[in-house]
Amino acid sequence: MKAIRADFKALFEQYEAEFLVDLKAVLRVPSVRGVKTYQAPFGIGPKRALETVLSIATRMGFRTGQVGDCVGWAEYGPDESQAPTYFGILGHLDVVDVEDDWHYLPFDLTQVDNFLYGRGVLDNKGPLLSTLFALYLIKTQKIIFKHRVRIIFGTDEESGSQDIPLYLQQEAAPYAGFTPDCKFPAVYGERGLLDVQLSSPITDGSERQITAIDGQFAKSYLPDHARLLLADGTVKIYQGKKAPSNAPEMADNVLPKLVADASQLTGETGQFYQWLNAKIGNQSTGENLGINFEDAASGALQLAF
Repeated sequence: MKAIRADFKALFEQYEAEFLVDLKAVLRVPSVRGVKTYQAPFGIGPKRALETVLSIATRMGFRTGQVGDCVGWAEYGPDESQAPTYFGILGHLDVVDVEDDWHYLPFDLTQVDNFLYGRGVLDNKGPLLSTLFALYLIKTQKIIFKHRVRIIFGTDEESGSQDIPLYLQQEAAPYAGFTPDCKFPAVYGERGLLDVQLSSPITDGSERQITAIDGQFAKSYLPDHARLLLADGTVKIYQGKKAPSNAPEMADNVLPKLVADASQLTGETGQFYQWLNAKIGNQSTGENLGINFEDAASGALQLAF
């Protein structure tokens, strides 16, 4: 690669309006996983988002391709005959579904006080489109690479990345790469995930003390509200702050509050919640469970309750 002398900050400012127009177009596609249909294995939304981004990449003059109607790519550098291997930049265009707790239109781009709002601004449409624009700015300066650089656009990351095996059936894996997904700096690895469901038989009838537990619960976030209804007519309402499951330190999780109240119940039901309160409670790294592991590469284990 020849020496880079371009003022990329000034160059981006020149293209900033174009970037925001394209980002808005991508955000306006509700790319939540849907029902499999013709040429859209993960639903119409993800497929439309993929077509939108590939259209932008084509307009920019990149070589583009699509695999399995669910993974696309845009490429810059020498062609495959000159550079058989490639450096990969892997991201995704699908998003988690929305609820009714947004202050701005989720499937749109809103700019307030130099902040951008919209589903996918952070995970992962914004970072992925930023990477595409960065490569485009490099291309406008006619900077020469020795190796191919390929940006890969997946469409099923939020539901298990079933798209990537389809891609690898037809395309070789990159020799190296990174993922511009969410947080700075670039993501170079992902923690493994373990889903654990706890159950305990209640044999003394004490479960009848609880009439209902309701709220909006999902694996992808820590909830900000819940309600505990007791048989004696007591209603406990909990309000907190929602955060992604992979950022428990940002949340005011209402479930530990609910568990603490339920631990005051009698019988085996109370004992079960007492155990939860003692072993998990407000902890997000699992000390009391003896699972608070960490390493230099991945950091500390995160426990989302």
